Amino acid sequence: MLRIHFTGEDLARTRIAPAADPLWEIALSMYRLAGRRGRAAFAAWRHRARADLGRLDGLASVRQVLSPLFPAASSYFPDFLTPPDGILGLEAGVDAVLSAPRPRLRRELDKLASRTGTPSWAWGLIDGRRDAFSDLQRALRGYFETAVEPYWHDIQAMVDADRALRGRAFLDGGIDHMLASFRPTVRWRPPVMTMDHPVDRDVHLSGRGLVLIPSYFCWGAPVPLADPALPQVLVYPVERDQVLAAPRARQAHGADARLLGATRAAILRATVNGATTGELAQRHGISPSSASQHTCVLREAGLITSRRSAGNVIHTITEVGTALVETARARTPAAGRPPPR
Repeated sequence: MLRIHFTGEDLARTRIAPAADPLWEIALSMYRLAGRRGRAAFAAWRHRARADLGRLDGLASVRQVLSPLFPAASSYFPDFLTPPDGILGLEAGVDAVLSAPRPRLRRELDKLASRTGTPSWAWGLIDGRRDAFSDLQRALRGYFETAVEPYWHDIQAMVDADRALRGRAFLDGGIDHMLASFRPTVRWRPPVMTMDHPVDRDVHLSGRGLVLIPSYFCWGAPVPLADPALPQVLVYPVERDQVLAAPRARQAHGADARLLGATRAAILRATVNGATTGELAQRHGISPSSASQHTCVLREAGLITSRRSAGNVIHTITEVGTALVETARARTPAAGRPPPR
């Protein structure tokens, strides 16, 4: 059992990350690829990812480098592999991994060695060997680009939908209501957050606050950092309303042609901050059934994602939908200005 203790200052500093973290998705997807937990839920992704990794040049080195760092036989992996910079993107995260101080590398690799063993190449990180850092950098990038990045639009769409739900919970009842919205995987009894965990321990935030990171590949209970002295994050699973069987770019071409008309375009723009079917109907003067038909088409095209919450369905725009709205806005002439010739 894990217990996270909050103060008033911690509650003020608690926030939800704006996007999925590439390095956490690498780490947790490695467990989904090799382990038994979530086997059925991730079966389609696992099948495709293994096939794509099998065609990757240097597959042996990717597995040689990464697999021992995320051992299927243990829930522990080194914290330096998931730095806070990861939320800024893959490149920023990888740079932070490669910049980890040597004393920390030794401490965390020693801990890994005591549990499942450490690959011989990894000790080169402590010695500052360029080939070891180069191998780790190449493996992280190669794995992400092959097994995670092709599905990133769908992953981020589900993260955006989750953030919309948490945001509405906050607006309805403040931080207390938002933290309570993580039931049943997380139990919130102020001032303590409790959840299942392989090790029984307490983490006192002591004014540092907590960053909640939504994740597609997180399975079951949320995952914290192993070292309680580090700035604290908690990675939690989002609801998976899509199966990552194929990249979004290879889907939904037929639905794109149906995205015509002022009403549907207006509905798409209205989902930027999340909206229920009833709110969309009222806002645009149409029936709920008509609003539902429009959102169905938008969802099939991958422009919005929909999530049920407390009797309502909340629709949230995806990255693809945002790009479409921004492109259309850029091509619209400014008021009073003639269109370009």
